[in-house]
Amino acid sequence: MSKTVPTITGELVKLRPINYETDHISWFEIEQDEKMHEWVGNTVPVSLNEVKEYLYELLPNHFKIWMIEEKSSGKVIGMMRISHPEFHGQYLVAGDSQRLHSSYWRRGFMKESRKLLYEYVFDVLVADVWEGNVNSIKFLENVGYRLTDVKSEYFKKYNRMNNKLYYQLDSNNRKRK
Repeated sequence: MSKTVPTITGELVKLRPINYETDHISWFEIEQDEKMHEWVGNTVPVSLNEVKEYLYELLPNHFKIWMIEEKSSGKVIGMMRISHPEFHGQYLVAGDSQRLHSSYWRRGFMKESRKLLYEYVFDVLVADVWEGNVNSIKFLENVGYRLTDVKSEYFKKYNRMNNKLYYQLDSNNRKRK
């Protein structure tokens, strides 16, 4: 996969490359949604500078990034990221993660975003999710991810051990919806 991130358009959403000069403002607003942070390792940011630093320094070094725009309004409603791919046998494997403002949950926006991205990116995707993150677990299973491993890991945000579930999606078990 090249360093260039293409714009991918569906019926509900447009996935587009991040604009580091302006997207920190939209992203700060999205990150104020406390529901998004319940089962992830980060917390609600307190300043635009914190978000800008996060976007400028952390993400470009670790992920391919698409902003999720609501197609009808052009409003940024989330983000999708793919980690650095690695070959494992015959498969190119990478992790995926996403954030979507909770007012767009269960309305088809993430379903379409993932479908568009999956069709573009890799033959095999691996996702991990904390046990208890029911929305993510249900979604992964709904699109065809299979649970492949469970490990007890330290969850820094809650200062405790917690099960992390590992799922795999490949072209044989991906549901075409």
